[in-house]
Amino acid sequence: MSDIATRTEDRPELTKRDLNRSFWRYFWSFQISWNYERMQALGFCWAMQPSLRRIYRNDEEFTAGLQRHLVFFNTSPIIGGPLILGSAIAMEEAGSPSSAEGVKVAMMGPMAGIGDTITFALYNSIIFTIGANWALQGKVIGPIFVGLLVLVPYFLVRRWQFMFGYTQGRNLATRLATGALEKVNEGATILGLIVLGGFIPSIVRIVTTLTYKQTITTTTKAGAAQKVTQKVNVQDQLDTVLPYLLPAALTALVFFLLRKFNLNPVWAIALVFAVGLGLGWFGYFAPPTPK
Repeated sequence: MSDIATRTEDRPELTKRDLNRSFWRYFWSFQISWNYERMQALGFCWAMQPSLRRIYRNDEEFTAGLQRHLVFFNTSPIIGGPLILGSAIAMEEAGSPSSAEGVKVAMMGPMAGIGDTITFALYNSIIFTIGANWALQGKVIGPIFVGLLVLVPYFLVRRWQFMFGYTQGRNLATRLATGALEKVNEGATILGLIVLGGFIPSIVRIVTTLTYKQTITTTTKAGAAQKVTQKVNVQDQLDTVLPYLLPAALTALVFFLLRKFNLNPVWAIALVFAVGLGLGWFGYFAPPTPK
């Protein structure tokens, strides 16, 4: 066993100030130094530095600690990153640097999956959709709502994770088993799709101006039968039978292209824009409901 792992009695305990310095470094600058070689490693190491300096007074040990946390690292910065950071600090303080490295490697993948799903696919989509809907109506509450419900909860969640990870230490990886994370991830994905599906009618607005002719038989005042040809608006019939069929169909088509052909979202947006512009130009579709 190495000297770094055995001389725990020589290390001072971390103070609240040390932990706060590590947390605030993470909060403000975790992804500023993101790069394609090691991704979030430099930000993680920068956040670890105040705690490592307190734990390892010897420059050689301190340098070794920095090098351990400069290896490749990438996970969800909101749900996952603070948890792993707090746990790594606790294990460094306990004299188990190898455990700190192991937890980082074992948890960054599962936490990236569940973190990105909950924050970006589920929470952000719902919050930004509600805010955008209000903004489209000219209500200033839209951007205020988004700002408050993103900035405040994300700060509180990250702070709680960091302290929870620090107090749990090496038990964290055992408590958050990969199987449990996968179940939460799957459930969050299903819930997000259900909630976002309910927003389709208010966000995706598409109506058709197409009409067709039909001949009906009516009776005159004199009692004679006569045939009358009239125009029938397709959108009126859809609204009677299947309201919002066109927005749902368009959304399903785009989703199919994304999943089946792995279409880039930017190209999907461009395709919808081009097709919508063309059909609108020829008068087949219109933004307002036809009278």
